[in-house]
Amino acid sequence: MRFRRPGGHLFCRAIAVVFVCIFAGSSLFAQTPPISERLPQNTLFYVQWRGKSFLGGADKKNHVLQLLEDPDFDVIRQALAKNLLQHQQKDGSAAPVVQLSDLISLLDNPTAAGLIAGSAPSKAASPGDPSHLGSLFLVYDMTGKTDLVQKLKLAARAASKEKPQITTYSFGGTSIEVRVEGPNANTEYSAQTTNYLVFASQKEVIEDLVTRFSGARKPATSVTQLPEYQAIRPYIGSDAAVEYFARTLDPDQWIPSDQKDQPLAKFIHNLHLDRIHVAGGGISFSGEAVHLRGGILGDTSAGSPFEFAGASSATFQTQSIVGTASYFGISRFNFAPLYQMIREAVLAAVTPQQAMGFASVEAMAQGFLGMSVTDALQLFTGEVASQLSFTEDGNSQQMFALTIQRPQDVLRLLRAGLAKMIAAEDTSGDTTYLDLSYPTHDPTSGQERRSFYYLAVMPQFIIVAPRKAMVREAVARINGKPAADSAGSIFSNTDFIHLRSLMPEKLSGVGGADLTRIPWDKVIIRYVQQLEQTEKQKNPPSAEWLQAIKPGLFSRHLHVSANGWWKDSNGIYFDYYIQ
Repeated sequence: MRFRRPGGHLFCRAIAVVFVCIFAGSSLFAQTPPISERLPQNTLFYVQWRGKSFLGGADKKNHVLQLLEDPDFDVIRQALAKNLLQHQQKDGSAAPVVQLSDLISLLDNPTAAGLIAGSAPSKAASPGDPSHLGSLFLVYDMTGKTDLVQKLKLAARAASKEKPQITTYSFGGTSIEVRVEGPNANTEYSAQTTNYLVFASQKEVIEDLVTRFSGARKPATSVTQLPEYQAIRPYIGSDAAVEYFARTLDPDQWIPSDQKDQPLAKFIHNLHLDRIHVAGGGISFSGEAVHLRGGILGDTSAGSPFEFAGASSATFQTQSIVGTASYFGISRFNFAPLYQMIREAVLAAVTPQQAMGFASVEAMAQGFLGMSVTDALQLFTGEVASQLSFTEDGNSQQMFALTIQRPQDVLRLLRAGLAKMIAAEDTSGDTTYLDLSYPTHDPTSGQERRSFYYLAVMPQFIIVAPRKAMVREAVARINGKPAADSAGSIFSNTDFIHLRSLMPEKLSGVGGADLTRIPWDKVIIRYVQQLEQTEKQKNPPSAEWLQAIKPGLFSRHLHVSANGWWKDSNGIYFDYYIQ
């Protein structure tokens, strides 16, 4: 998005800082109707922040908000403010200095940004250009912020290295500014109504927004009246301080007419993306935990992208393998239908000669694997799990587990595909261990070195980890030998159990983290060291704000997270909690 007016390049950098400190300081304002109720029905996508007033007294009980208001967090704010000031001084601009507190205070008020369908796109537009779909837009409630907005505008103009062409015209008594900038003559429109600042990249859109946001009353129609919005509304949540909404278009509507016969356009069309109808979600701070939720709705019949998602159930085969670490995640997928969908999309997009070439590649793959690609994918029964743990020095290490069938066929595939990497192989009982060695480039020393990964193939699982001891410990757990730290399994954590109970019993994926087991002090030190190793770069990132963090800040407030996703005949849904 190119809304560079309110601060230009500086604004883009600073806005990231703002969201780190999103709930810091400043007074609350009275609640106002959400901006989404004024957006037109041809809105394709929007994300909306409803303002700090919507939070009410959430900071009295929400753990994440309590972290952001902890006195130790102020040290981080000060470091970020210093970094922002140094960046402005480094640019040598005569622009007014923008304080971090100024940017943070912008979030007192509601704002929304997204994409609105506008005039017919240019034939020269590329599918990756947002203007091809419509107009980017931004709306900000300026109540009590008029002087600050003017300050940011002046800063943007002074900091700009280009000399834009600026003109104005009147529309219904409102002055609309037209800004043309850059070698591609990018055009942006902006206006100030009674209470709102609006931006758009198309004339007809800015004029419609000016009409919608000028009056005291809400317009008769809005995006919130669409059937798609009404369908996804229950999964956004009435208590969402941040919400997003997106509706999909048939590829025929957003692929330019002169490109519809191109192979890429045909491929996209035959992926059946039009069967995904709407997506939406929200972030709530109303409880002890931050709650992210949402859904994707559409036609879930065979052949749709939804078919890739695995069936929901109450239990997972890999749960006992990965549940003993600080973090774990499990998801269930259908690999064979995904391949079949992509295969059919490719064949529908290529010429007969290319289709013959594709068939030859499949035949070669079958000869190499000893079975068809579809049969090979069906050896992997769909469950994929991972766990993340930390060493004493704060280094993270990740282990993966996959569910399989016909282990001897799986071994044959692995031996064929990884032949050049297998350094050693041994068997113990019904488990075969493979040691993999491969060359890597050390970014610090610049030297080539050998890296290792270790696999265990069991009757129902493949275990993969960077250390052989991790693989053998996982195999032992599967065979009924409890781990030394089994008492610390996240599945016995009472907070995790509570958060898990808020989700449906049957899930297609589940995950969580015992945040109290993360060695925050060691993790921070190690990350700072990694940043310091980038000093040879032209613009190394500053680690000052990281060094200012007191590890107790996290351990005092962040205890556990839990997440899950599931599917039904209407779509896919997800929940994520952190407290």
